[in-house]
Amino acid sequence: MSALTTMFKKLEEAMTAATFAEAGEFETARQFLKTNKNAHKRVLLGTDKPEIEPRTISYAMHLCQRLGGGLEIFHMLQLPENETASLLTLEQEPLASFNLGLQEKGVVYQPVNSPGCLADEVLRHAGPRRDILCVVFDALEPDGAICRKAKENMIAKFQALHCPVVMYAGASVRA
Repeated sequence: MSALTTMFKKLEEAMTAATFAEAGEFETARQFLKTNKNAHKRVLLGTDKPEIEPRTISYAMHLCQRLGGGLEIFHMLQLPENETASLLTLEQEPLASFNLGLQEKGVVYQPVNSPGCLADEVLRHAGPRRDILCVVFDALEPDGAICRKAKENMIAKFQALHCPVVMYAGASVRA
């Protein structure tokens, strides 16, 4: 393809993205602008902490920018059975406002209720997928040998798929 043809193609994609953005279809506009090889791939942030720290999301977003992909947050909540249905719909507070803020940044938010280990749930969620660039873990440290074994198993399986696993531990803030 000649340089002029490439330039016109990029201009056309930019104008199409601008049209979708003006109509309020921001996610569609982003898809037109992402033309690198990792454009449709995602960094998966897996956490089982009750609240996700903004620093963790910021770290994952910077990683996405460097890799050229999007961000998906897999948030494992451990809720009582009677609260599960209403909170996980993403229409009820407090998750609704959190999800709305993430959607504006192009982040996919996936809350899940499970009493099991985060490593098992992340592997079940992302194991068969091929659109995961890497997995970032921000997890509570498990005390049981079962969860430690699950984490080792998950890391080994993702490495076999050539998908790096990053264990993120945000720096402690001293008072």
